Amino acid sequence: MSGELISTIRGKVPQRAIRHIDELPYAASYSLGLVDYGEADVPHIIATPASRRSKVIEVQIGDVTEAFTSTTTAARIDIGDGSDADGFGLTDDFADGLAGQVFTSYDDTITEGALGAIIEGGDQVTITCVAATGGSPDAGIAYTTVTLIHFQ
Repeated sequence: MSGELISTIRGKVPQRAIRHIDELPYAASYSLGLVDYGEADVPHIIATPASRRSKVIEVQIGDVTEAFTSTTTAARIDIGDGSDADGFGLTDDFADGLAGQVFTSYDDTITEGALGAIIEGGDQVTITCVAATGGSPDAGIAYTTVTLIHFQ
């Protein structure tokens, strides 16, 4: 199945392409909801599909309701497997303030972890919202979404 067949489709998907649609990669976004980064590090656990490997491609911080502040360390997101908090990757430090922020694997604002960027199928992924430290007070509340691409 070539990507060319799918990319040239306009409108209705032909039957010959539907047979192969399950082979195509797809992205899934996982909303962590409204996260208070001023609290202790908050972990969220998601499961990846058993039949697909995965990779974190984007983290979005938006609708900031309490400004991020830091003096010693900035807030960030760690993505790991429970035994290694940032084993699959981590975002760059969040900027202080009220601005929404986007981190992607495409612009290297998500750094690959020690376990590599690829998450094996059926894995439990721990996403930790790491609190800033040293601010006055340690703060930041925002909606947080993590997007993974799932592929064979």
